[in-house]
Amino acid sequence: MRSTILRHRGLIPVSRALTIDLLVLAALFGAAVLLGLLIHGRHAVAHEAVGVLALATGLAAAILLAAVAGLTGSARTGRIAGAVALYAGVALLVRAAGLEEPMNIWVLAGSVAMLGALGLLVLAVRGPVTGWAGKYAASVVGGLTVVIVAVVAAAAVVLPGRMPPGWLVATLDVVAWSGTGAAGIIALGSGARSGRALIRRTGIGFATLSAAHAVRIVAGQPPGSDQGAVDAALELTAVAMLLVAAVAFFVAVLRGLRTPAVAPVPAPAAVLRRSADHRNAAAASLVGSITVGPVTDAIRILSPAMVAGTAADGHDRAGGPPRRWSRTSPHRRGRPDRGRPPGRTRD
Repeated sequence: MRSTILRHRGLIPVSRALTIDLLVLAALFGAAVLLGLLIHGRHAVAHEAVGVLALATGLAAAILLAAVAGLTGSARTGRIAGAVALYAGVALLVRAAGLEEPMNIWVLAGSVAMLGALGLLVLAVRGPVTGWAGKYAASVVGGLTVVIVAVVAAAAVVLPGRMPPGWLVATLDVVAWSGTGAAGIIALGSGARSGRALIRRTGIGFATLSAAHAVRIVAGQPPGSDQGAVDAALELTAVAMLLVAAVAFFVAVLRGLRTPAVAPVPAPAAVLRRSADHRNAAAASLVGSITVGPVTDAIRILSPAMVAGTAADGHDRAGGPPRRWSRTSPHRRGRPDRGRPPGRTRD
């Protein structure tokens, strides 16, 4: 009985999909750990190459998601693409370029970018998808984040070596990455309940990303310090999971666009020639047999009138002109000289 209820509610397919995603995440983490073991003890260029690889992976995911958002017009996909773009275009770019140092101003820029990214992710998952309110909120969050990051970057260029307050950098670092984990868990739960693979996998990616920085925070390392083997592998795994989500969604959309449209099924001539006495019985079959095309529109318009019966103003069931209750053929009219005695009139 319990398995029947779970199958009826759709919980078994959801758990299966989530299990597959977690297995993919485990495989990606194993590959990242193997890569870390291969470059361990080598030149610093190898570690920089890993940072460049993470940057390229994140930018590829953002580009694919933006392309899908442009093809489908999905506001939710566009906000997820914006969140990934803020993370890859600021945080990963700063680390790959070697600008990040402990407690410096570039770390502050990365934290601000992650705050904007988690805001867009929350709007994509729980915010209004359509309407001016959702568009306005997403535009405000994204635009304000870009402006603040630009101001911080300009200050870093104009005042090189200037260190921001340590408490500000540390506070924003903890808030940004803990908020990223919360947003990822919310996205994971929402995607698992609704069956949306993109939201579910994006939530897994951001939750893993938060776990990578949680390892650094728990270890007592300051923001911007060199990554250890575990947190570097977790971050690379998170970025790879975002790319997997983007590629899978992009392929699904392309398959949907290439699927040929189903040709309309023509209605049988005998059905269309039924008399007015059988219209009530034939109305449902006509609507069910034809699914697309101009004939469907006409049938859907006429069906309520046919089912409702004769209107009070004397119109017939199909909405046409009033019925003529008298006989229209003059040769069928009764005549007193045919078959009736003289003096008898028609009733």
